[in-house]
Amino acid sequence: MNRALRLVTILAVSSWWFVGGCHGRRPSPPRPSLFRRLKVLTVSASPDAAVELRTVTTVETSRVNYMFHLNVLKDYYESIGNIGKLIWATRETNNLRQAATFQWRGVPAILPPARESPEEPDELLLVEHVVSARRDYQTAVIKLLAYYERQNLTFKAKVIRNMQERLYPFRTYMYFLSAEIPPANLKTDRVIPEADDLYLEARNLHEQSKGVVLFRIGVNFPKQRRALALLTELMRRYPRCTRAPMAAFFIAEIYKEYFQENLRAVKWYERAWQWDPNIPAPARFQAAVIYDLRLRNTKEALRCYRLLEQYETYDSDNVDFARDRIKVLTKRAAAGTEQPPGKPAPTTRPSSEPEPLTPSDSEPAPLTPSDSEPAPLTPSGAGKS
Repeated sequence: MNRALRLVTILAVSSWWFVGGCHGRRPSPPRPSLFRRLKVLTVSASPDAAVELRTVTTVETSRVNYMFHLNVLKDYYESIGNIGKLIWATRETNNLRQAATFQWRGVPAILPPARESPEEPDELLLVEHVVSARRDYQTAVIKLLAYYERQNLTFKAKVIRNMQERLYPFRTYMYFLSAEIPPANLKTDRVIPEADDLYLEARNLHEQSKGVVLFRIGVNFPKQRRALALLTELMRRYPRCTRAPMAAFFIAEIYKEYFQENLRAVKWYERAWQWDPNIPAPARFQAAVIYDLRLRNTKEALRCYRLLEQYETYDSDNVDFARDRIKVLTKRAAAGTEQPPGKPAPTTRPSSEPEPLTPSDSEPAPLTPSDSEPAPLTPSGAGKS
């Protein structure tokens, strides 16, 4: 990596707060007319519209249930002080809240379930409730869209399709990285032409829409979202293909540069070099800089910088930078000043980035075979929330 490119990388990483949340505007909702915004969508009151009422009620019920379980999960993470996962739950809540830009009219009021207060909340069960509620909501919306399309209700179909597009997949979480990312010992030795096609399409989209993310110049966020979707689809469908290491690298690049998903990014970078120790991309450098300048995780930053010294020697500038940072971080750790002055650890509701990974998140399991998103962590069923 030449000096100019490395400087841009370090500036972008260290200035993540400047671009935080800058993942592009959500798709604008359709308008009833040129000068009027859609505020209310009315369900027909005619006797022939019973199917519409029933389908819309299902959507609203599932949305209220989804929001309810997200709020329960947020309260749980706040109660145990897990700032990282609280941020994830907050982001997903905001994602759902911003999906619909209108209110329904002609639909009965939907009340959330009654709250329960178990003595020892089960995190896994709470996460399963969120994942199940999310899937129910997405399924209900798909059915409503299909109904409007069958009935040739074009404007209503556009509104629901827009609502789907505004619910960003990258702002939904499994809350355990082990449910999102394949394992470190995955063998990526299969040549699969379909995987090659997905990879090349995603790479082209990524390269065409990069721009200068630090200043939001020329960045095409919808194309970056599409590239990310293609790469994650590749990993879901063909995890053992030879493209997997570089696909993991570019998943991490997109998460880091455009969506500020730092924990996801460092784990995908790590998988890239674990699956291919000689990967021709600065995966260790990128992970080290994120741990160092964004997550303030000295231990992991030092580990990655030292791996860089060992395996990424082809880039002398990066090696020199790593050695300088190793000296600084080693002195900081010895002096007990890992947390920079003026940046105390957060203790209230956060607005930035999740805390470093805990040991339990270190070895993710394989991706699930679902066509839409990972399945619940264990078989879903009854349980208290």
